Amino acid sequence: MTTTVRLPADLEARLAQVAEGTGRPKSYYLRSLLEENIERLEWELSLERKVADIRAGKRQTYSLEEVERELDLEN
Repeated sequence: MTTTVRLPADLEARLAQVAEGTGRPKSYYLRSLLEENIERLEWELSLERKVADIRAGKRQTYSLEEVERELDLEN
Protein backbone atom coordinates (compact mmCIF):
# COMPACT_ATOMS: atom_id res chain seq x y z
CA MET A 1 0.00 0.00 0.00
CA THR A 2 1.30 3.42 -0.88
CA THR A 3 0.82 6.19 1.66
CA THR A 4 1.71 9.86 1.37
CA VAL A 5 3.13 11.69 4.38
CA ARG A 6 3.69 15.43 4.49
CA LEU A 7 6.66 16.33 6.65
CA PRO A 8 7.88 19.72 7.82
CA ALA A 9 10.92 20.85 5.82
CA ASP A 10 13.33 20.40 8.73
CA LEU A 11 12.18 16.84 9.39
CA GLU A 12 12.30 15.99 5.69
CA ALA A 13 15.87 17.30 5.53
CA ARG A 14 16.92 15.22 8.52
CA LEU A 15 15.32 12.09 7.07
CA ALA A 16 16.97 12.72 3.69
CA GLN A 17 20.34 13.17 5.39
CA VAL A 18 20.01 9.85 7.23
CA ALA A 19 18.91 8.08 4.06
CA GLU A 20 21.75 9.54 2.01
CA GLY A 21 24.29 8.72 4.69
CA THR A 22 23.31 5.06 4.74
CA GLY A 23 22.29 4.49 1.13
CA ARG A 24 18.84 3.31 2.18
CA PRO A 25 15.60 4.88 0.92
CA LYS A 26 13.63 7.22 3.15
CA SER A 27 10.74 4.76 3.04
CA TYR A 28 12.94 2.19 4.80
CA TYR A 29 13.31 4.48 7.80
CA LEU A 30 9.68 5.55 7.84
CA ARG A 31 8.56 1.91 7.79
CA SER A 32 11.11 1.02 10.47
CA LEU A 33 9.93 3.84 12.73
CA LEU A 34 6.31 2.77 12.34
CA GLU A 35 7.08 -0.88 13.02
CA GLU A 36 9.02 0.04 16.16
CA ASN A 37 6.42 2.45 17.53
CA ILE A 38 2.98 1.28 16.39
CA GLU A 39 2.58 -1.08 19.36
CA ARG A 40 3.24 1.74 21.83
CA LEU A 41 0.79 4.00 19.99
CA GLU A 42 -1.88 1.28 20.06
CA TRP A 43 -1.28 0.77 23.79
CA GLU A 44 -1.57 4.52 24.47
CA LEU A 45 -4.82 4.67 22.49
CA SER A 46 -6.24 1.74 24.46
CA LEU A 47 -5.38 3.56 27.71
CA GLU A 48 -7.12 6.69 26.48
CA ARG A 49 -10.23 4.65 25.70
CA LYS A 50 -10.15 3.01 29.14
CA VAL A 51 -9.81 6.39 30.85
CA ALA A 52 -12.75 7.74 28.84
CA ASP A 53 -14.80 4.67 29.83
CA ILE A 54 -13.89 5.13 33.50
CA ARG A 55 -14.82 8.81 33.40
CA ALA A 56 -18.13 7.91 31.72
CA GLY A 57 -18.85 5.31 34.40
CA LYS A 58 -18.67 2.41 31.95
CA ARG A 59 -15.94 0.52 33.86
CA GLN A 60 -15.90 -0.62 37.42
CA THR A 61 -13.05 0.68 39.55
CA TYR A 62 -11.77 -0.30 42.98
CA SER A 63 -10.10 1.73 45.67
CA LEU A 64 -6.76 0.70 47.13
CA GLU A 65 -8.52 -0.13 50.38
CA GLU A 66 -10.95 -2.46 48.57
CA VAL A 67 -8.10 -4.26 46.82
CA GLU A 68 -6.12 -4.63 50.05
CA ARG A 69 -9.18 -5.97 51.84
CA GLU A 70 -10.03 -8.42 49.03
CA LEU A 71 -6.46 -9.72 48.91
CA ASP A 72 -6.16 -9.76 52.70
CA LEU A 73 -3.25 -7.32 52.59
CA GLU A 74 -4.39 -5.11 55.45
CA ASN A 75 -1.81 -4.59 58.18
